[in-house]
Amino acid sequence: MKRCRVLVINDYASMGGAEVVYQQSADLLSRLPGVDVERFDDTHFPVGTTKWSRSWNVPAARALEKTIVEFRPHRVMVHNYHNALSNSILSVIARQKRKLGFRAYHTSHDYHLVYYNPALQYFDKRRPVILPLEVLGTRAALTHRSTTKGLVHDMMTKCYWHAVREAFPPAQIFETIVCPSAFMEEALHRSGITNTRVVFNPSSVPVALQPSSAADKQRFKIAFVGRISQEKGLAEFIELAQRVNFHRIDVIGVYGDGPERRAMEQRFASLIELGKLVFFGRLPQEELFPRMRRFADAVVVPSLGAENAPLVIVEAAMLGMPALVHDGGSMATTGDAVGNKIKFRSEPESFTLALDRLAMHLADNGRQYSLAEYLPEHYQQRLVDIMQIGGHAGTSPSRRTDEAVC
Repeated sequence: MKRCRVLVINDYASMGGAEVVYQQSADLLSRLPGVDVERFDDTHFPVGTTKWSRSWNVPAARALEKTIVEFRPHRVMVHNYHNALSNSILSVIARQKRKLGFRAYHTSHDYHLVYYNPALQYFDKRRPVILPLEVLGTRAALTHRSTTKGLVHDMMTKCYWHAVREAFPPAQIFETIVCPSAFMEEALHRSGITNTRVVFNPSSVPVALQPSSAADKQRFKIAFVGRISQEKGLAEFIELAQRVNFHRIDVIGVYGDGPERRAMEQRFASLIELGKLVFFGRLPQEELFPRMRRFADAVVVPSLGAENAPLVIVEAAMLGMPALVHDGGSMATTGDAVGNKIKFRSEPESFTLALDRLAMHLADNGRQYSLAEYLPEHYQQRLVDIMQIGGHAGTSPSRRTDEAVC
């Protein structure tokens, strides 16, 4: 019986949440008996350094074609590609799919398939605004400014996006588009892409911990985890905390790094000196999660963009903590069933009320979070079923055969 060969593709080997899921999907599929997994990321090709090379990365396309010809996969799972691999790989996948007969799948980590701005943002006088899903597929989506680089650049971006969609329709390139959230699936459906399945991203914390009690606390330590960049909204969150005089907030701890860190450390130097703001830097996951558990009472997800399925909400629940979440885009709906999310808007009154709700939530010694759908084994089985990896589809781990058929 033949072994099943699966090629898993992503822009980068490591960077952010999408890269974590990319590595997890490859690891989980490789653990299946009878399945051979090959990874393809920026360790195999040069990342473009100019606007043109990043728009159409010819060396990346050639490297992928070489990998496909040599590996001869039965299944191809594509995660992110438009940031570094570029749309050039779509022609390779389409051509080799016809020749070799493999099936291709895509996990939609951001909104590049439905809108010109992958963060699902448009700009009103250079201020980023989340595009309402109702606008997708309408004329208004075309008239909104999707970049801050001027009218000509915005028009070229839109023309290029439509040209790629016309040449390589996602529903024809990929058998199924995996959506990490129901919000993403609705966005795709509104854009005319219906071959979708919702599969929640797996948690990097493998075992759910018992929520710790904070019944006697009146002030709390809040952790931000992620890339320190403009779209993540950390600066705006700190400003909001200042506007409410750090109501119920003892200290904000920042775990991560990014292009805005130095400027933010200078901007909020007085808070750092007072101990109200601490930058811990970027830590490997094996250090990050235990330190978060010891330090924080809750995490915050203050992103300005729509996000998609921020893993930190689920990982916080796995660590027994609630999450303060900016009320917008997918963040407003992702993980509602988990039971650890407290939403706030960027207004002092809303934020103060959210912090009071956080205090009530933490004081509940009987709180429990629902996490079964985010466990790695659940994600693994969902991929197996969607990708139709023969001997494992629809079976429990204890009943799987030693070989897989593709």
